[in-house]
Amino acid sequence: MVDQINRTVISCGLDGKIKFWDFHTGKLKDEIDWSSTTAITAAQYYRSSDLVAFSCDDLAIRIIDIETKKLVRELWGCLGQISDFTFSNDGRWIVAASMDSVIRTWDLPTSHLINAFRTESPCTALAFSDTGEYLATAHADSVGINLWNNRTIFTHVPTRMIKDDEIIEATLPTSSGEGGRGLLDAAFEESEDEIEDDEDLPAQDMPSTIDTISKDLLSLSLVPKARWQTLLHLDTIKARNKPTEPPKAPEKAPFFLPPLNHSDTPTINGTSAPTQIDDNSYNKTKSRISRPPLSSTTRSHFT
Repeated sequence: MVDQINRTVISCGLDGKIKFWDFHTGKLKDEIDWSSTTAITAAQYYRSSDLVAFSCDDLAIRIIDIETKKLVRELWGCLGQISDFTFSNDGRWIVAASMDSVIRTWDLPTSHLINAFRTESPCTALAFSDTGEYLATAHADSVGINLWNNRTIFTHVPTRMIKDDEIIEATLPTSSGEGGRGLLDAAFEESEDEIEDDEDLPAQDMPSTIDTISKDLLSLSLVPKARWQTLLHLDTIKARNKPTEPPKAPEKAPFFLPPLNHSDTPTINGTSAPTQIDDNSYNKTKSRISRPPLSSTTRSHFT
């Protein structure tokens, strides 16, 4: 791996040696030798703080500062081989998965194990989202990717050291629920039941979504950060969606519309005037069958 200013290349191996190379000349600058104690299996680099974390075969994660080339942290607690580990988006945590089916989280400033949960199958790979909202994990005997919410977005998480008996059991989501029902179908059925129950309640008995401590205090929203983060750029969005020209009123149509097949129709003030039809010409053009009968004075004397 290469540091953020392309000056140093860091390499490691199963021989337990960490070597620092000059990026431009390719010469060895410095070396850390752990060959007498452990072997290095993997490494992760966090650019913002110039920290490199190494997973070792003695089930520990060691962190080196590139500038001082000194060991700054040792994280213990895994009871199986470390399959994968990663830094959090802000570099404050290290999340590691081991073959004992436990995913552990350490707080780097205090070196405390602050969270751990056990899954049904061992985690083989994991990754933190850039926004810090989700942790994605892949597990053995599974072709899916599981997403976990970051609890610190919704509530305060203490940084005290937890014990082994505080490791919780977590159930991975499945494609179908109990009794062969799909998870989506079950979710819709539950939501419909909740809506029916809410309609039966009076307005004053409706449960609130957030319990406020006091009227003088503000309550944080439970909506995910991705939903309300665009409000910070609301002025930019309004300026982008502002119309270039004000809306124009449609032109008023004339009260009398001119016919399409007569160009010599008389007009009044630019509009066509209604035409009167002559009764005599109208009777001449009508069919004999539908023509009205002759009057009694013009009838023939022959009957």
